[in-house]
Amino acid sequence: MTSKPKVYQNYRFDELIAFSQQNPHRARRLTSLEITDTSVCTGTGKGQGKEQGQGQGKRQENTMEGYGLQGYTVYDLQPAGLLNLVACMEDPHAYALSTPAIRAQQAIEWCTRLQQRTDDFKSGPLARKRKRVYELLGAIYNGSTTLDEKDYADLFLALETLQECHFVWMNRAVQESMESDAKHQENRMGFSSSPLTWKRDRPIWLVDGHCRWMAVPTDTTEPLGTTLARWLPTMAEKGWTIEWPEVEGTKTDIVEQLMALGAWQEGDKKIVKDVLAARLGKEKTLERFRNWAGASPSPIAT
Repeated sequence: MTSKPKVYQNYRFDELIAFSQQNPHRARRLTSLEITDTSVCTGTGKGQGKEQGQGQGKRQENTMEGYGLQGYTVYDLQPAGLLNLVACMEDPHAYALSTPAIRAQQAIEWCTRLQQRTDDFKSGPLARKRKRVYELLGAIYNGSTTLDEKDYADLFLALETLQECHFVWMNRAVQESMESDAKHQENRMGFSSSPLTWKRDRPIWLVDGHCRWMAVPTDTTEPLGTTLARWLPTMAEKGWTIEWPEVEGTKTDIVEQLMALGAWQEGDKKIVKDVLAARLGKEKTLERFRNWAGASPSPIAT
């Protein structure tokens, strides 16, 4: 007796999601636990731990304490990339416990989901970037390592819109030394968009500029937004170059605003407009974050 051949049916992505909603165990979650793995991510660097002293212990190596930011654990993204970054954002503890096979499946799901949602850009400010973002997501999924700084900037800006969050990114010169032939390198920090337009009720994530690690709040109840006003200046003092947003306007308007903020001296008359616009962007950004620090707490990115 010959058995009947199996018949397979193709389902759309939204149909698969609908089927998953019928799973009676879909609300079950893994129990949260402290990450004890002391492997050092690219963002902190093994060399840094040694430079800071051998007696500080392994706890220093996978936190942001070396950068003066308390209460944050660094999660190394394996494999690195934006899709794993999003998966970790959704549930950092579950991501830390997931197997390579699970992470590969999550990358497929997030790539499909984010590419579908780029249709939302058709009538918005990112309309011209919609096709490019769609292609970049596919390139990341296929393992492309040829993304440049503009590509990462476009992806963070798109992700900021799609996931309703904001990003502060960091690039250490020691990280980039293997990826660039530039003669002059520096530690750099920046934002996914101008913080002057950020919404206070959205979470802010601290990440590596090339999506190799991210910092997750573990021992703090203070939102990152309320910490930035005092933390960013300390990073600048340590030699980090911060890419502040530039404020638009005539040089006269910019000077008047700087004078009102007490950030102008007579000797600044010869400074070009672009430099003054970035200085005003810095002052207004820090003022904004100081206002957040003085207001009632907002949700932490967890």
